[in-house]
Amino acid sequence: MLKNALTIDVEDWFHATYLGVAEKDWPSCEPWVKSNIHRILGILAEEEVKATFFILGWIAERMPELVQSIAAGGHEIASHSYWHHQVFRQPPAEFALDLRLSIEMIQAAVDVPILGYRAPAASIGKDQKWAFEVMAENGILYDSSMLPVRTPLYGVAGLPRFAFKLCEGRLLEIPLTTVEVGPIRIPISGGVYTRLLPMSFTEWAFKRVNEVDGQPMMLYLHPWELDPQPPPLGRNVITRWSHIVNKGKMEARFRQLLSRFSFGPVRDVFSVELESITRIQDEKNLGSDIISR
Repeated sequence: MLKNALTIDVEDWFHATYLGVAEKDWPSCEPWVKSNIHRILGILAEEEVKATFFILGWIAERMPELVQSIAAGGHEIASHSYWHHQVFRQPPAEFALDLRLSIEMIQAAVDVPILGYRAPAASIGKDQKWAFEVMAENGILYDSSMLPVRTPLYGVAGLPRFAFKLCEGRLLEIPLTTVEVGPIRIPISGGVYTRLLPMSFTEWAFKRVNEVDGQPMMLYLHPWELDPQPPPLGRNVITRWSHIVNKGKMEARFRQLLSRFSFGPVRDVFSVELESITRIQDEKNLGSDIISR
Protein backbone atom coordinates (compact mmCIF):
# COMPACT_ATOMS: atom_id res chain seq x y z
CA MET A 1 0.00 0.00 0.00
CA LEU A 2 1.34 3.43 -0.96
CA LYS A 3 2.20 5.55 2.07
CA ASN A 4 0.78 9.08 2.31
CA ALA A 5 2.27 12.09 4.09
CA LEU A 6 0.47 13.12 7.29
CA THR A 7 1.21 16.65 8.49
CA ILE A 8 0.00 18.76 11.42
CA ASP A 9 0.31 22.57 11.33
CA VAL A 10 1.02 23.40 14.98
CA GLU A 11 -0.67 26.72 15.61
CA ASP A 12 -3.38 27.89 17.99
CA TRP A 13 -6.89 28.96 17.02
CA PHE A 14 -6.02 32.69 17.22
CA HIS A 15 -3.17 32.32 14.71
CA ALA A 16 -5.57 31.69 11.82
CA THR A 17 -4.92 34.50 9.36
CA TYR A 18 -8.53 35.11 8.44
CA LEU A 19 -9.55 35.68 12.08
CA GLY A 20 -7.47 38.84 12.16
CA VAL A 21 -6.41 38.57 15.83
CA ALA A 22 -3.64 41.14 16.37
CA GLU A 23 -0.26 39.80 17.50
CA LYS A 24 -0.32 42.08 20.55
CA ASP A 25 -3.47 40.25 21.66
CA TRP A 26 -2.10 36.70 21.26
CA PRO A 27 -0.71 36.45 24.83
CA SER A 28 -4.14 37.29 26.25
CA CYS A 29 -5.97 34.63 24.19
CA GLU A 30 -6.75 31.35 25.89
CA PRO A 31 -4.33 28.75 24.44
CA TRP A 32 -5.87 25.51 23.29
CA VAL A 33 -2.98 24.10 21.28
CA LYS A 34 -1.41 22.04 24.05
CA SER A 35 -4.49 19.95 24.84
CA ASN A 36 -5.29 19.53 21.14
CA ILE A 37 -1.77 18.39 20.26
CA HIS A 38 -1.80 15.85 23.08
CA ARG A 39 -5.14 14.59 21.76
CA ILE A 40 -3.57 14.14 18.32
CA LEU A 41 -0.46 12.47 19.77
CA GLY A 42 -2.71 10.04 21.61
CA ILE A 43 -4.61 9.14 18.45
CA LEU A 44 -1.39 8.64 16.48
CA ALA A 45 0.05 6.45 19.22
CA GLU A 46 -3.09 4.30 19.20
CA GLU A 47 -2.91 3.90 15.42
CA GLU A 48 0.91 3.51 15.43
CA VAL A 49 1.30 6.31 12.87
CA LYS A 50 4.12 8.87 12.64
CA ALA A 51 3.61 12.34 11.17
CA THR A 52 5.37 15.60 10.37
CA PHE A 53 4.55 18.51 12.69
CA PHE A 54 5.10 21.94 11.12
CA ILE A 55 5.59 24.01 14.28
CA LEU A 56 5.13 27.74 14.68
CA GLY A 57 8.25 29.28 16.23
CA TRP A 58 6.08 31.50 18.42
CA ILE A 59 4.66 28.37 20.05
CA ALA A 60 8.02 26.59 20.26
CA GLU A 61 9.49 29.53 22.18
CA ARG A 62 6.64 29.59 24.70
CA MET A 63 5.93 25.85 24.93
CA PRO A 64 9.23 23.99 24.40
CA GLU A 65 7.85 21.03 26.36
CA LEU A 66 5.17 20.60 23.68
CA VAL A 67 7.82 20.36 20.96
CA GLN A 68 9.68 17.85 23.12
CA SER A 69 6.53 15.73 23.49
CA ILE A 70 6.09 15.65 19.72
CA ALA A 71 9.71 14.65 19.16
CA ALA A 72 9.51 12.02 21.91
CA GLY A 73 6.71 10.37 19.95
CA GLY A 74 9.11 9.79 17.05
CA HIS A 75 7.50 12.39 14.79
CA GLU A 76 9.30 14.67 12.34
CA ILE A 77 9.72 18.32 13.34
CA ALA A 78 9.53 21.06 10.68
CA SER A 79 8.96 24.83 10.51
CA HIS A 80 5.67 26.68 10.05
CA SER A 81 7.36 30.12 10.32
CA TYR A 82 7.69 32.12 13.52
CA TRP A 83 4.99 34.81 13.27
CA HIS A 84 2.49 33.10 10.93
CA HIS A 85 2.82 35.97 8.46
CA GLN A 86 1.72 35.42 4.88
CA VAL A 87 4.82 35.16 2.69
CA PHE A 88 3.45 37.33 -0.12
CA ARG A 89 3.24 40.21 2.38
CA GLN A 90 6.90 39.92 3.38
CA PRO A 91 10.04 41.26 1.69
CA PRO A 92 12.78 38.64 1.30
CA ALA A 93 14.87 39.91 4.23
CA GLU A 94 11.90 39.76 6.60
CA PHE A 95 10.99 36.26 5.42
CA ALA A 96 14.59 35.09 5.94
CA LEU A 97 14.64 36.50 9.47
CA ASP A 98 11.31 34.88 10.30
CA LEU A 99 12.47 31.50 8.95
CA ARG A 100 15.76 31.60 10.88
CA LEU A 101 13.98 32.64 14.08
CA SER A 102 11.51 29.78 13.75
CA ILE A 103 14.33 27.26 13.28
CA GLU A 104 16.24 28.75 16.24
CA MET A 105 13.24 28.52 18.58
CA ILE A 106 12.36 24.97 17.52
CA GLN A 107 15.95 23.76 17.88
CA ALA A 108 16.21 25.42 21.30
CA ALA A 109 13.54 22.94 22.36
CA VAL A 110 14.78 19.86 20.46
CA ASP A 111 18.16 19.39 18.82
CA VAL A 112 17.02 17.95 15.49
CA PRO A 113 17.63 19.03 11.89
CA ILE A 114 14.79 21.06 10.41
CA LEU A 115 14.34 19.74 6.87
CA GLY A 116 10.89 21.06 5.96
CA TYR A 117 8.87 24.27 5.82
CA ARG A 118 5.23 25.16 5.28
CA ALA A 119 4.13 28.76 4.77
CA PRO A 120 1.13 30.04 6.72
CA ALA A 121 -2.09 29.96 4.71
CA ALA A 122 -0.40 28.44 1.63
CA SER A 123 0.93 31.95 0.98
CA ILE A 124 3.73 31.27 -1.51
CA GLY A 125 2.54 32.21 -4.98
CA LYS A 126 4.04 32.72 -8.40
CA ASP A 127 5.72 35.98 -7.36
CA GLN A 128 7.61 34.52 -4.39
CA LYS A 129 10.16 32.34 -6.17
CA TRP A 130 12.84 34.07 -4.08
CA ALA A 131 11.46 32.30 -0.99
CA PHE A 132 12.72 28.95 -2.24
CA GLU A 133 16.29 30.25 -2.48
CA VAL A 134 16.03 31.60 1.08
CA MET A 135 14.84 28.19 2.28
CA ALA A 136 17.65 26.34 0.51
CA GLU A 137 20.22 28.76 1.95
CA ASN A 138 18.94 27.95 5.44
CA GLY A 139 19.13 24.18 5.09
CA ILE A 140 15.51 23.49 4.18
CA LEU A 141 15.26 20.47 1.86
CA TYR A 142 11.54 20.50 1.13
CA ASP A 143 8.62 22.90 1.11
CA SER A 144 4.89 22.18 1.13
CA SER A 145 3.27 25.61 0.75
CA MET A 146 1.63 25.69 -2.66
CA LEU A 147 -1.79 24.68 -3.92
CA PRO A 148 -1.86 23.83 -7.66
CA VAL A 149 -5.24 25.44 -8.29
CA ARG A 150 -6.34 29.03 -7.85
CA THR A 151 -8.87 29.76 -5.08
CA PRO A 152 -10.18 33.12 -3.84
CA LEU A 153 -7.59 33.03 -1.03
CA TYR A 154 -4.51 31.30 -2.45
CA GLY A 155 -3.14 28.87 -5.04
CA VAL A 156 -1.28 28.88 -8.35
CA ALA A 157 -3.18 27.79 -11.45
CA GLY A 158 -1.24 25.46 -13.74
CA LEU A 159 1.28 24.33 -11.15
CA PRO A 160 2.25 20.63 -11.31
CA ARG A 161 0.02 18.57 -9.05
CA PHE A 162 2.82 16.48 -7.61
CA ALA A 163 6.31 16.98 -6.20
CA PHE A 164 9.00 18.67 -8.27
CA LYS A 165 12.48 20.09 -7.74
CA LEU A 166 13.53 23.73 -7.50
CA CYS A 167 16.76 25.66 -6.88
CA GLU A 168 18.78 23.41 -9.20
CA GLY A 169 17.61 20.32 -7.35
CA ARG A 170 18.42 21.62 -3.85
CA LEU A 171 14.78 21.99 -2.80
CA LEU A 172 11.75 19.76 -3.22
CA GLU A 173 8.32 21.39 -3.58
CA ILE A 174 5.47 19.11 -2.50
CA PRO A 175 2.18 20.79 -3.45
CA LEU A 176 -0.95 20.34 -1.41
CA THR A 177 -2.92 17.54 -3.02
CA THR A 178 -5.72 17.98 -5.54
CA VAL A 179 -7.79 15.46 -7.45
CA GLU A 180 -8.86 15.89 -11.06
CA VAL A 181 -12.51 15.33 -11.95
CA GLY A 182 -12.63 15.87 -15.69
CA PRO A 183 -11.04 19.28 -16.38
CA ILE A 184 -11.54 20.45 -12.78
CA ARG A 185 -8.97 20.28 -9.99
CA ILE A 186 -10.46 19.97 -6.52
CA PRO A 187 -8.41 20.60 -3.34
CA ILE A 188 -8.56 17.62 -0.99
CA SER A 189 -5.39 18.06 1.09
CA GLY A 190 -7.04 18.38 4.45
CA GLY A 191 -8.18 21.08 6.83
CA VAL A 192 -11.49 22.58 5.80
CA TYR A 193 -11.70 20.26 2.77
CA THR A 194 -11.70 17.17 4.98
CA ARG A 195 -14.32 18.75 7.20
CA LEU A 196 -16.51 20.01 4.36
CA LEU A 197 -16.41 17.30 1.70
CA PRO A 198 -18.35 14.03 2.17
CA MET A 199 -16.12 11.24 3.47
CA SER A 200 -17.16 9.04 0.56
CA PHE A 201 -15.66 11.61 -1.84
CA THR A 202 -12.53 12.07 0.28
CA GLU A 203 -11.87 8.32 0.35
CA TRP A 204 -12.53 8.08 -3.40
CA ALA A 205 -10.04 10.90 -3.97
CA PHE A 206 -7.40 9.20 -1.80
CA LYS A 207 -7.75 5.99 -3.79
CA ARG A 208 -7.65 7.83 -7.11
CA VAL A 209 -4.46 9.72 -6.21
CA ASN A 210 -2.80 6.58 -4.81
CA GLU A 211 -3.96 4.01 -7.36
CA VAL A 212 -4.57 5.95 -10.59
CA ASP A 213 -1.99 8.73 -10.28
CA GLY A 214 0.41 6.49 -8.34
CA GLN A 215 1.24 9.36 -5.98
CA PRO A 216 1.15 9.91 -2.21
CA MET A 217 -1.35 12.28 -0.64
CA MET A 218 -0.24 15.31 1.36
CA LEU A 219 -2.78 15.49 4.20
CA TYR A 220 -2.68 18.39 6.66
CA LEU A 221 -4.68 19.26 9.77
CA HIS A 222 -4.69 22.04 12.36
CA PRO A 223 -4.86 21.07 16.06
CA TRP A 224 -7.97 23.17 16.68
CA GLU A 225 -9.85 21.23 13.99
CA LEU A 226 -10.06 18.19 16.25
CA ASP A 227 -11.50 20.21 19.13
CA PRO A 228 -15.30 19.92 18.96
CA GLN A 229 -15.81 23.14 20.94
CA PRO A 230 -15.40 26.40 18.97
CA PRO A 231 -13.23 29.16 20.45
CA PRO A 232 -14.53 32.76 20.74
CA LEU A 233 -14.46 33.79 17.08
CA GLY A 234 -16.40 37.04 16.97
CA ARG A 235 -19.50 37.80 14.95
CA ASN A 236 -18.40 37.37 11.32
CA VAL A 237 -20.70 34.62 10.05
CA ILE A 238 -18.44 33.45 7.19
CA THR A 239 -15.35 33.36 9.40
CA ARG A 240 -17.13 31.44 12.11
CA TRP A 241 -18.54 28.96 9.62
CA SER A 242 -15.21 28.23 7.91
CA HIS A 243 -13.48 27.78 11.26
CA ILE A 244 -16.02 25.46 12.88
CA VAL A 245 -17.87 23.64 10.07
CA ASN A 246 -18.08 19.94 10.93
CA LYS A 247 -15.50 20.18 13.71
CA GLY A 248 -17.56 17.79 15.77
CA LYS A 249 -17.08 15.14 13.07
CA MET A 250 -13.38 15.72 12.49
CA GLU A 251 -11.87 13.28 14.98
CA ALA A 252 -14.00 10.43 13.65
CA ARG A 253 -13.07 11.34 10.07
CA PHE A 254 -9.39 11.55 11.01
CA ARG A 255 -9.48 8.13 12.65
CA GLN A 256 -11.30 6.70 9.64
CA LEU A 257 -8.59 7.90 7.25
CA LEU A 258 -5.84 6.56 9.54
CA SER A 259 -7.51 3.13 9.61
CA ARG A 260 -8.06 2.85 5.85
CA PHE A 261 -4.88 4.35 4.40
CA SER A 262 -1.18 4.20 5.17
CA PHE A 263 0.58 7.32 6.49
CA GLY A 264 4.03 8.51 7.50
CA PRO A 265 6.12 11.66 7.94
CA VAL A 266 7.16 13.66 4.89
CA ARG A 267 10.85 12.76 5.27
CA ASP A 268 10.00 9.05 4.86
CA VAL A 269 7.26 9.30 2.23
CA PHE A 270 9.37 11.48 -0.07
CA SER A 271 12.83 10.23 0.96
CA VAL A 272 14.02 13.81 1.32
CA GLU A 273 17.38 12.84 2.84
CA LEU A 274 18.37 10.80 -0.22
CA GLU A 275 20.09 12.20 -3.32
CA SER A 276 17.83 10.18 -5.60
CA ILE A 277 14.18 10.98 -4.91
CA THR A 278 11.62 8.72 -6.54
CA ARG A 279 8.29 9.93 -7.97
CA ILE A 280 9.71 13.44 -8.43
CA GLN A 281 9.27 15.36 -11.68
CA ASP A 282 12.14 17.40 -13.11
CA GLU A 283 12.00 21.18 -12.68
CA LYS A 284 13.19 21.88 -16.23
CA ASN A 285 10.23 20.00 -17.67
CA LEU A 286 7.47 21.06 -15.27
CA GLY A 287 6.37 24.10 -13.39
CA SER A 288 9.38 26.37 -12.95
CA ASP A 289 8.21 28.73 -15.68
CA ILE A 290 4.77 28.95 -14.05
CA ILE A 291 6.27 29.80 -10.67
CA SER A 292 8.61 32.44 -12.07
CA ARG A 293 6.07 34.30 -14.20
